Amino acid sequence: MSVLTEIDRIRSYLSSPGQPFEFIEAEIGGVTLTIYKNLPRNLSQMIVEAGRFGERTFLVAGARRLNYGEALSRSASLAAWLRKSHAAGRGVRVAIAMRNSPEWVIAFLAIQLTGATAVLVNSRGSGDEVAYALHDTECAILIADQARADAVSAGFQRPIIIASPEGDFYDEGVAIDVISAELFKSDAEPDDPAIIMFTSGTTGRPKGAVLNHRGVATFLFGMRHNGAAYLAHAAAALGLDPQAMATGLPQMATLAIFPLFHVSGVSAVLMASLINGGKIVIMDRWDPAAALELIARERITSLQGPPSIFWDVLHCPDFVSADIGSITNVGIGGQATPPNLLEQLVRYFPKAAPGGGFGMTETNGAIAAGTGAEYLANPGAAGRILPGVEVRIADEHGSARDLGQVGEIWVKSALVMAGYWNQPEANVAAFTDGWFKTGDIGYLDADRFITIVDRKKDVVIRGGENIYCAELERVFQEFPGVLEVAAFGAPDERWGERAVLAVAPLPGRTLNADEILAFGRPRLASYKIPSEILFTETPFARSAIGKIDKVALRQRFWATLRE
Repeated sequence: MSVLTEIDRIRSYLSSPGQPFEFIEAEIGGVTLTIYKNLPRNLSQMIVEAGRFGERTFLVAGARRLNYGEALSRSASLAAWLRKSHAAGRGVRVAIAMRNSPEWVIAFLAIQLTGATAVLVNSRGSGDEVAYALHDTECAILIADQARADAVSAGFQRPIIIASPEGDFYDEGVAIDVISAELFKSDAEPDDPAIIMFTSGTTGRPKGAVLNHRGVATFLFGMRHNGAAYLAHAAAALGLDPQAMATGLPQMATLAIFPLFHVSGVSAVLMASLINGGKIVIMDRWDPAAALELIARERITSLQGPPSIFWDVLHCPDFVSADIGSITNVGIGGQATPPNLLEQLVRYFPKAAPGGGFGMTETNGAIAAGTGAEYLANPGAAGRILPGVEVRIADEHGSARDLGQVGEIWVKSALVMAGYWNQPEANVAAFTDGWFKTGDIGYLDADRFITIVDRKKDVVIRGGENIYCAELERVFQEFPGVLEVAAFGAPDERWGERAVLAVAPLPGRTLNADEILAFGRPRLASYKIPSEILFTETPFARSAIGKIDKVALRQRFWATLRE
């Protein structure tokens, strides 16, 4: 029996009637979906259940350490304050805008305990970007660190709760007592919005993807389902009982590299750690030497991030002598794994199972995945379609294409968002008969591996972060003396891709690249600033329907590099 067949057999058994991951069919919003029968009603139930981990270490940030009891009681206390002082609850949106920190986690859990919706704002964004997100989603409250609060205080006239580096929270300058409180469950329903995260589209302005409690819980149950299948498969190979093997495993410990406002941060790191009693180690900023020290000291078991962080670690002078023996999983997120990087990960992390996947904010970060032997069976693919997820490879008319044929990837699943916040036209364009159109182009094979061959959406993925070309074009088009601009991606060994901005000046004008980039810095997050500018003396070539020919621009860019 092949590895894939055996893993599928175990997965199927675990989702059969009476088993912990039993699947049932349910009609939700007029669409028939396959869902887990035993899903909790809302995320607060999962948070309350995590209280059983008590004295186990939960959050580590520098010298600060919080166990589950401490972190959860502080979350419950903040939740009680939000309810009493600001009427936080169902239908209320509470934003978080701060760097990764224990306070970010406490704030998020507190919001979920109230039943309100957590609006996750890009803490790396400019003041304008943060303010837009707050006003677009009509947030009633903002929980922020001082830097983000200062950036928006003039334009946001609603309550701002400040989180200090020391772990305190202040409401209108008054310290909130968040020392100890009993956990409680919210009254949120499965269809209620749990999280709003921002993504972008053709307009260049961010869109808020609304993820309900059912969708987030489905993602977490799916992780557990896959984990149980992999554990059972490994135990069978060793002749061990899966339960006994699980009992002997060390505490899961994850180095938090993804920002928590990102779907990979809040779901795959924070919530996945919470439900499994895992430890989250937070870094102030990315530094490969510091990461290696933390891996050894905190016995990190899972290292997840974009390709750039793995290249940094492998090329760090300290790597040769580093103690990385605790790592049992290396996961590439944000984009496909370069073959030469995978080869080195397998070589230098021999005890770790490599993994990867395919998802997007609108699908709770999950459509396909693979770990260990399953992943290595086809490392060129993005992973295997997850249980409970339906995928259609659609032609230009929306009809299903055959295996091996290329088309747009459509998804139907409880994982899919409820829709974009206050964007009815975007929702009409994104959904057809319950199918969500991802905008990615790929194909399926007989083993349910999905391979991505192109992106229909114009997006650059730099180090796992999306940079939307339309957004860059909207900002830089306003620079004085510009006739037109166009942004596109170029391959980059370290970051995967880098953003390039093509600029056509007005006739008779001479523009300066440094001045153009300086114009963008206060208006865009730092990672969105283009790496290079390509000047053209004439207007851009266009297609027959008037669209800028970016293929021609890319060719011109590469020709410039060869000169």
